[in-house]
Amino acid sequence: MGHISPKNVTDRPILEHRMGLDQSSNTRTRMDPLSDLFGSMSIQEPIYKRFEATAPWGVRYSGDTGPRIRFGLVVRGSALLRFNNPRRTFSLSAGDLFIFIVSDEPFTLMDHPRSPVVDSREVLKLEVDNVIHYGGGGPLTTLVSGSFGMSTFRAPLISTILPRFLHLPLEENRSHAFQSILDLLAAETAKPGIASSCLISCLYESLFVYAIRAYASSSAAPPKGWLAAMSDKHLSKAIETMHSGLDRSWSVESLARIIREVITSDSQRCKVGYECQ
Repeated sequence: MGHISPKNVTDRPILEHRMGLDQSSNTRTRMDPLSDLFGSMSIQEPIYKRFEATAPWGVRYSGDTGPRIRFGLVVRGSALLRFNNPRRTFSLSAGDLFIFIVSDEPFTLMDHPRSPVVDSREVLKLEVDNVIHYGGGGPLTTLVSGSFGMSTFRAPLISTILPRFLHLPLEENRSHAFQSILDLLAAETAKPGIASSCLISCLYESLFVYAIRAYASSSAAPPKGWLAAMSDKHLSKAIETMHSGLDRSWSVESLARIIREVITSDSQRCKVGYECQ
């Protein structure tokens, strides 16, 4: 498969300070630690493939090398995602997204458990203009797959916060913004235009952040840990405050005071008619 690999247009500037300037109010606004981390992530060598598969079909992927994020989006049709352990099999439908986070674990995609499976290197030989047509001529499944590299410094940090594999099925509560990013990615890979490589790289960044948000708010996310704390509106306030003042000597009492202030503020907002959560 041919790769779209813009090298110079995808680097993002490193965030020079943990505090941002709110241009509308001319006041300093706190940046949470995850924004600091992902904002300086610097996507490297993004690539994509569009796979048009007709049943029966099956492809075995041996995995990437190096610290890369890999993902697959089912645009239409359905598929099975199977790992070496056959009990780890996921049924994928249109709209489903799966992501491998700094993981080179091999896997197989197929339309049916009994379909013939070939190595991805053989299927890649059929690529024409970043699109692969493969299969036996039956019902069509379209997948968009892609990956991007990360710095060797950022990859270990992200891999300690997130699981190595995410499956985000299409659900009614998926945010409109997240779905819009997926729709744009599907459309751009179907009909690439001027500066497609730059646009797709930007969509990768947005997709990754929205995927993390969706995972953090799902039942699959662990109830403890860094991501759970950042998803809690009270704890996150304390973490953001501590993050913006790392030179201060913080104590449990001072952080607890911040959380109490947030709870008091929320209670006051409820009393004056604001929406309460």
